[in-house]
Parts: sequence; structure tokens; C-alpha cells
Amino acid sequence: MKKKLFVFFLIIGAISALYPFMVLAQDGTDQPDVGDLEDKIAKYEKKLSELQGQEKTLSREIEYMDGQINLTQLRIQNSIAKIASMARQIEKLAVDIDDIKNRIVKLEGSIDYQKKVLSTRLRTRYKTQESSPVLVFFGSDTLNQLIQRSEYLQVMELQDNKMLGEMDKTKNAYVKQKDLFEDKKIESEQLKANSEAEKANLDNYKVTLENQKNEKKRLLDVTQNNEAKYQNLLEEAQKELRQITGAVGVLMGQSGERINKGDAIGTQGNSGYSTGDHLHFGVYKYSSFAQINGWNWYYSNYIDPAKMLKSKTVNWDTGCEGETNKTVGKGSWSWPMASPTVSQGFGHTCWSDIYYEGKDHPAYDMYGSYGSSVYAADDGTAYYCRNCLGDGGNGVFIFHDDGYMTLYWHLR
Repeated sequence: MKKKLFVFFLIIGAISALYPFMVLAQDGTDQPDVGDLEDKIAKYEKKLSELQGQEKTLSREIEYMDGQINLTQLRIQNSIAKIASMARQIEKLAVDIDDIKNRIVKLEGSIDYQKKVLSTRLRTRYKTQESSPVLVFFGSDTLNQLIQRSEYLQVMELQDNKMLGEMDKTKNAYVKQKDLFEDKKIESEQLKANSEAEKANLDNYKVTLENQKNEKKRLLDVTQNNEAKYQNLLEEAQKELRQITGAVGVLMGQSGERINKGDAIGTQGNSGYSTGDHLHFGVYKYSSFAQINGWNWYYSNYIDPAKMLKSKTVNWDTGCEGETNKTVGKGSWSWPMASPTVSQGFGHTCWSDIYYEGKDHPAYDMYGSYGSSVYAADDGTAYYCRNCLGDGGNGVFIFHDDGYMTLYWHLR
């Protein structure tokens, strides 16, 4: 019996040695390349911010565009480094997770074995009623046997308590390993999600880089690297802005004319400051001239026309690479021209940096065949500027019943 007990205790000791509680070390590997790239990115962002505050010249614009290109290239490198780093972490986590799985399986086996052994011992003690000192005494033939059996029971009780303690440790280790397993799984899934997001960023940066290179080329083509031509382009864009915003001041307080959706309100032209016959069509969230103050309204509360116009397949010829004919529109308004070709889209376009100091183009520029009519996009009250500033500018402002305003400029 003593020999069997000795073997049993050796087994328990081995189990305790095999399954101590362990916490896996996190991957604390530094990524110096990523950190170095992010430092360079921060420096370029600061430099670009400083350039924005300087006088608008062609040389400054070229320097700014070069800075944007370099910044985007750094962001591409940074994204690639981040993706590679996350891939290494995901790979290590996969190894860690497999290792934890194996440990959990072994711990489950250990718990089952300990339960079985302890259950067998308790049943045996119950059957033989070894826990009763009275029965031990009367069941002993001699005093020596009584002493030996009493000592045996004491040893067995101590070992049972020890086994219970070992079982408790094993269960605690099991719980901790299970928690660690779940944490590692969550960390791995988050890294995978972050990696996919970074890959999307990388794709966007690549597109941005091509656009920035094309914008620089376009600037040099348009200006022929001539400062005077560049300043003339800026002045023309500013004149258009001043003309449209100035018309509001003239029309404010005048009586409007009620019109219906689809009514002809003019003809496309190049009145005011325009490089050719076209329509400048903008949509704003204004219900009256009273809500419009100063000139800043032009870059405030503007709406993407596509959200209001009904779906239509239109020619899309903006001169920006990668843009082709497309189906545009998600609303119910009529298009202001029957068969338009869009020459500049809404938002940040390939011409934004050249003409608008990087601001959004808050409208669609479009044109049709010579003498094409322009129509009201929806019912409303129209205010006509017929050379109302005395500088040749013509346009119409329509306030619609749903709180929106549409702008039609460069009309004949």
C-alpha cells in the first residue's frame, strides 16, 4: 500500500510541475521603421501647414504640391510597414493560440484524472468506513495494528487535502489559460481588422499619389510655369466668386418670380468670368437671402448636387484622369440641362488646388450644345441677376419650398 501511495504522489507532483500558471509574453517588438516614418510625416504636415499661410505664388504652389506628393509617398511606406508589422504579430498570435489550445487540452485531461483518482479514494474510504476511530479500534486485532491504521488514515487525509489543493491550482490555471485564449483571439481578430483597414488606406494613398502628380503636371501645363499666367488664373477664379456673392447683395430685398420644375430660366453662356459656354450649378441649404451673410456663404451649407438630382447617365469629361461617363443622382430633381457634359464635378477635384486654394468646388460645371437651355431643377421662387452688377454677369437664384437654394451662373 505504501508503495502505491508513493507512486500516486509522484504522479500528482508531476502534474503540478507540468501545469503551473503561465502568462504568455506579448509581442513587444519595436517597429523603429514605422516610428521613423511617422516622425517624418509629422514634419511634412507641419511644413505644409506653414506653406498654406504664405503668399499664393506659383513657386509656393509647386513647393506645396511637391510636399503633398512626398507626404503621400511617406504614408504609403508607413502603411506598408504597418501591414508587415501586423502580419508578423498575427503570425505569432496564431502560434500562441495553438500553444494555449494544447495546454487547455492537457489541463482538461489533468482535471479529469484528478477528479477520477480523488473520487475513487473517497468511495473506498466510505466503503471501509476508515474515517471512524471507533471502528478502527474494534476492527484491530492488536494495538500495533491500530496504531498503524490510524497513522495510515492521517497520512491519507493529508494527501487527500493536498490533492484537493492541487486540483484547485489546476482549475485556476485552466481558467486563466481559457481567458488568455479568448484575449489572444480578440487581439488577433482586431489586428486582422486593422490590417484590412490599413490595406484600404494604402489603396487610397496610391490613388491620391497619382492624382497629386497629375495635378502638378496640370498646373505646369496650364501656367506653362509662368507666374503671371498663374496669378491671372487665380484672379479669374476670385472674380467669379466676388461676382456671385455680390449678386446676392443686389438681389436681396427684391421680389422673386414663382416658377415650376422644368421651366426654362435661361441659356448657357460665358457671361461674367468664364473660359467658355457652360453652367455653374450649385445646391445650398438656404431658404432665403436673409440666411446669407457676406461672401463666406459660398463655401458654407453647400450640398452635393447628386443627392438632389434624379439618376441620370451623363457625359463626364472633366479632364481628370480615371473619370468617364457615369450614372449620377439619388434624388427627385430634374437636371438643369437636357443632355449635359459635366466639365467639373463636386468637391475636391483635380482643379481645386489650382483655382480654389484647395477648397471644394461646391457645384457642378456642365455644358451642352451651343445655345442649350437651362431649366429649374424644382419648383420655387426665382431671383434673376441680369447684369445686376454692371459687369456682364448673369445668373439665377431659386429658393425651393423644401428649404434648399439652387444657383445657376454664367447664363446669357
